[in-house]
Amino acid sequence: MIARFSQTLRRILQRRKHSRWMKLEAVLGVRIYNFSLFEKALRHPSVERNQTYGPLQSYERLEFLGDAILGAVVAEYLYNRFPGEMEGFLTDMRSKLVSGDACAKTARDLGLGEFVEFNPYVEPQDGYVNDSVLADCLESIIGAIHLDSGITSSRNFIHQYILERVDLQELVAKDDNYKSRLQEFVQSRGWSQPEYLVTDTSGPPHDRIFTIHVYVNGDCLGKGQATSKKKAEQQAAHQALKFLSLGH
Repeated sequence: MIARFSQTLRRILQRRKHSRWMKLEAVLGVRIYNFSLFEKALRHPSVERNQTYGPLQSYERLEFLGDAILGAVVAEYLYNRFPGEMEGFLTDMRSKLVSGDACAKTARDLGLGEFVEFNPYVEPQDGYVNDSVLADCLESIIGAIHLDSGITSSRNFIHQYILERVDLQELVAKDDNYKSRLQEFVQSRGWSQPEYLVTDTSGPPHDRIFTIHVYVNGDCLGKGQATSKKKAEQQAAHQALKFLSLGH
């Protein structure tokens, strides 16, 4: 009886797993051949590192690969799309297209959050996965597609879900380097340079939250809170510009 129960349970779990991969294939628009690659691509570092998974089997290695592929494909696209533009323009556009915010938005639009595997102790409340994790997973998925099906498939995925869905003219006009804008503003008035201070760090090691305040002439003008210091500084500068009636 126990053996029969075990076999039934195994079949149920296998069907559930098969259904999950079919759904993921539909979401990504790709055929999955090596399921273990995509398991790794969606496994958060918080998952206990035991003998089954090994020490490097979360999405981090695939994220590294996917980040490089995404950057290269976007760079090639921009090089061909804007033949008359200089390196600085192309670099700025690439940064906007592969930013954490842009990757997180694509991942959220695809619904990748429901596929991410977490340690039960850090499972997101209400199923909400933060932007940093979603951005990482999008890059790791790109890495998995590349290893599973080749560069043509990963390039097609990037074009279909990122490059073909963005308004390039709107992106060209968008100036979201708030630190640079704040710097130019204070320089034009002879004020002291903005000073960014980390005032708090919270959260587990794999999911740090940084709180940063920006000071000008000794006055706190803005606050930012994000999963990276760079992003928190941009948020603080944006808030400072709003305080100075320059942000939008």
